[in-house]
Amino acid sequence: MDKVYNFLEDCWEKYKFIISAILGVIIGVLYLKGYLANVRGVTGTIVTFASIVIGVNGVFLTLVITLQESPAFERLKSIFPSFQKKLYISLRNQINFGLVVVVLSIVINMLPPSPSIYLSALGVAIWFKFFMLTCIGSFFSVKLVTDIIVKNFDIPIRNRRD
Repeated sequence: MDKVYNFLEDCWEKYKFIISAILGVIIGVLYLKGYLANVRGVTGTIVTFASIVIGVNGVFLTLVITLQESPAFERLKSIFPSFQKKLYISLRNQINFGLVVVVLSIVINMLPPSPSIYLSALGVAIWFKFFMLTCIGSFFSVKLVTDIIVKNFDIPIRNRRD
C-alpha cells in the first residue's frame, strides 16, 4: 500500500497542474452537457472548505517555522535535506490555491449567469482546477506534516540523500 501511495504522491508532485487541468476540463464538459447544474449552490460550501484548508495550512506553516531550530527538525534536515523546502513550498501553494478558489467562488456568485454556456463551462473548468489543486494538495501537505511527527520517533541511521 505504501508503494501505491508513494507512486500517487510522486505523480501528484510532478504532474499536479496537468492532472488538475484534465479534471477541470472533464468537469467543464460535464457542465457543458448539462450534468452539473448547481455550481453556484456549491460555491458557498467550497469557500468554507478552502477557508479551512487555508487555516490549517497556516497553522502548519507557523508550527514549522517555530520548530525549525528544534533538535528533531535538525535531525530530519540531516536525513532529508530537501524536505524543508518541499514542505514550505507545499504549504505556501495550498494557501495560495485556497485563496484563488475563494476569490473565484466569490466572483462566480457576484456575476450574473453568463449568456454563453461555453464561457460558463470555461469558468467552471478553471474554478474546478484550482479546487482540485487545493483539495488534493492539502491531502499531501497533511501527509508531509505527519511524516515529520512519525519520522521523529525512531530515526534510523542512513546516508544523506537529496
